[in-house]
Amino acid sequence: MFKLEIETSGAAFRNEDVINHDGEPDLDPSSRELRVLLGKVEVQLAHGMTDGVLMDSNGNRVGKWRLE
Repeated sequence: MFKLEIETSGAAFRNEDVINHDGEPDLDPSSRELRVLLGKVEVQLAHGMTDGVLMDSNGNRVGKWRLE
């Protein structure tokens, strides 16, 4: 089983140019931050790791993954 959790409420996942109906920056439609994080998981798996912590581009812990 492969488990992956990513919390996307932080600024690294937002598009500052688009404000939603709540007056907050909307989610980045290109999902750039998600693609970066998934790429990091891919590299870690290729190096034989079976779990890890995910840090966003702002240095915040945003998730974890585990291969069981």
